Amino acid sequence: MQPTYYERLLAASQLKLASILDGDIARLKAAGSLVPVAEDSSLADCRDRYVKDAIVEFKQTLASSMSAEQFERFQQTPSFHEALVQRATQQYWTYETFLYLRAHGERTLHVGPEASSELLATPLEIRGGDFTLEVPAAMVVFDSADVVDAFYAGERRTSPGRHHPDAALCVLALELLANTVSRERRFRVLSVHGDGQKDYRVEVRQFFLADKLPLEDILDAEERNAWDGGEEVEQLIGLPACKLAWASRKADSGFYAAKTPYYRAVLGALHYAGTMPQRLSWHPNACPSNEEASALGYSELLPVGA
Repeated sequence: MQPTYYERLLAASQLKLASILDGDIARLKAAGSLVPVAEDSSLADCRDRYVKDAIVEFKQTLASSMSAEQFERFQQTPSFHEALVQRATQQYWTYETFLYLRAHGERTLHVGPEASSELLATPLEIRGGDFTLEVPAAMVVFDSADVVDAFYAGERRTSPGRHHPDAALCVLALELLANTVSRERRFRVLSVHGDGQKDYRVEVRQFFLADKLPLEDILDAEERNAWDGGEEVEQLIGLPACKLAWASRKADSGFYAAKTPYYRAVLGALHYAGTMPQRLSWHPNACPSNEEASALGYSELLPVGA
């Protein structure tokens, strides 16, 4: 079993992400800020510091790959600004989901090909008010070529990731309150398709869990429900607002009806893991003897009737 996106980034020595997260978790616990809320100033301070440090590291890596003169010229190009915003946006999401996942037990669900096929085809007959995670953050790992195909559905151009159906899809899910006084809940999803060395596609998506609206209708919601944080990220890393609007591309709000089966599978897996424990099989410390294998304990979602 290949390392997940989560494990690979935690193991990256230059990021020092594990120690950063552990220090911030201790700090946030002391401040009483480990209940996920969309606008949490303590969390925002920790996240902003991490994103700024990550961008400094990213710039240093870019600079080391070319001469000083080449790097100076590259910094004046739209491609440089685009790369900065995309990396900052990815790290913005990564930090928050990683922090809550690590703080709440690294709950991980593995979904194989047979169970994945069922999830892709089964409409979600529950309402937003009935959908909730047992813990604020969880990870789902899909090992299915059909899920990979569904993940790339609706794209105008063929992505190179389509040619790697054997690479796993790692999904980090976070449930949070809109604010401290409202009952409104949001559900954030970070999906990464990649192998042990490379990420082929990273996509982020936010849903509003309207209590009385069926999940199928929530999945078909319009583009306004996409995460809208590109401008915030630009300001965070010091780019002039709207200097290159096309370059920010925000997170990845290209969510069309064609993607409904993919997100149906994500929400379905998390729902069944919490409501049908008889479909789970526990696999602690999968393949611990292999240094490149995942050392997380996995719950596996079994097919219906297994």
